[in-house]
Amino acid sequence: MRSLISVSDLTRQDVETILGYARGFKEGLSYKIEGDVALLFLESSTRTKISFEKAARLLGLRTYSISGQTSSMTKGESFYDTLKTLELLGFKGVVFRVPFVLYPYKDLVDSLELSLVNAGDGTHQHPTQGLIDLFTLRERFGSLESLKVLYVGDILHSRVFRSGAALMKMFGVSVAVCGPATLIPKDVKALGVERVFKNVDEGIDWADVVVWLRLQKERQKENYIPSERSYFLEFGLTRERYKRLKGLFMHPGPVNREVDIAGDLIYSEKSLIEDQVRNGLFVRMAVLRWCLS
Repeated sequence: MRSLISVSDLTRQDVETILGYARGFKEGLSYKIEGDVALLFLESSTRTKISFEKAARLLGLRTYSISGQTSSMTKGESFYDTLKTLELLGFKGVVFRVPFVLYPYKDLVDSLELSLVNAGDGTHQHPTQGLIDLFTLRERFGSLESLKVLYVGDILHSRVFRSGAALMKMFGVSVAVCGPATLIPKDVKALGVERVFKNVDEGIDWADVVVWLRLQKERQKENYIPSERSYFLEFGLTRERYKRLKGLFMHPGPVNREVDIAGDLIYSEKSLIEDQVRNGLFVRMAVLRWCLS
């Protein structure tokens, strides 16, 4: 069994294997795995949690859900002891979402007879969303060599960006970012970013694909922007900006309407959001197969 905590642990061959499994599942391949999987979600989630649950059940796995309110971690139990309990109860794998950064994690992974799948840890990693975005772009463009992808918005708090950018770079994509200066990490160039745009319209003119990110108000300890309205006008996908967009756009969800993207544009012709959601099921089936087989 394997674990998937960070995309930095994946080789290009690992990624190709996972995307190949996902393609097979999307084409109707049937594959079964015996065992129990716990869904340990200490943060709110709709699309990630339900797609993991459906993915596991389609593979024949039995699923058990644990929320933040029902976990003994609310009583002070450590994350390790929670996982150890699940191991001792015979679980084969744990899909987890936690509000803290899981790092370093090698000793944790090595000390448990469990397959661990990261569905989002703090501002650190969200590997399955990165794989979903990569899979979706591969479907649309084939080769990603020299494709230009711009991430817009709350780069500082985005685990989607940190996972996605690393995978994009692995496949030859040029990655750029744009957002308020307060929401751009100081070490952003070390994360594989080639360009930082101050003006979103200039970034849109450069990009083949734009990934709008959610403004993560729940993680912001201070005022990073003057107001949501001013943020939308300066960085959001407005109707005027949509006309300027030469390529396609994505959003990992959930979308803050009229903050990240104008509401009537979410499922528009240039949007890949529906593809991202649909592909989430197949990619998460592929990750479970890769980890648990």
